[in-house]
Amino acid sequence: MKKLLLVLMFSFPMMSFAKATDSAQNASRFQEGTHYEVLGLAPTPQPTVTKLFSIYCGGCYQWEKGPLIPLKSWLAQQNIEFRQVHMDFMGAYGKQASMALAMTLGTPHHDSVKQALFNRLHVERKGDWRNDKDFFLTLEAAGLKQSDFEANQNNLMVMRKVLDWKQFGDYVHAVPSFMVNNRYLINMGSLKSYDDLNALITYLTKLPAEDTK
Repeated sequence: MKKLLLVLMFSFPMMSFAKATDSAQNASRFQEGTHYEVLGLAPTPQPTVTKLFSIYCGGCYQWEKGPLIPLKSWLAQQNIEFRQVHMDFMGAYGKQASMALAMTLGTPHHDSVKQALFNRLHVERKGDWRNDKDFFLTLEAAGLKQSDFEANQNNLMVMRKVLDWKQFGDYVHAVPSFMVNNRYLINMGSLKSYDDLNALITYLTKLPAEDTK
């Protein structure tokens, strides 16, 4: 069974997302196999941080409401693209959640759908959805009608996005996880602070695509 890694917002000391240390220091601080793993995916064309999450994951919800906010701001200041990928290996409705998030990506309903799914499980604490009718009540309250869901679930763009997300399942078996440039999976347990996370992201975004060390 896939294992859930709960990285709660209080796992790190409450530190601001400050400037990362210099690249020479980072090169000696961070080691492949300890702080990050090199994956077999094709690297992104520009610096990118990807958060891999599940709406069933309590740690993912804590990140969403807490440290992810300043992290996204810091990434924007560094001209590093941020994106999120929903993993469907948890829960009875993980695959349907991925479909709903994929089809609303880039629309005004995306954030409301994501928050509604999170809230059902981690705020209202109603447990997993009992059936499709129960699931679609949550989506419709967030602005995604069942008729629209069913009409778009076979859309080629939506199916391509879901397949893109599924490829990460070959490499990521716990959430929340962070990946840099589609190539480096961060070992969150090796870090002691948000500053460490910033510094490691900075280091990994500057590694040549062909460099695995």
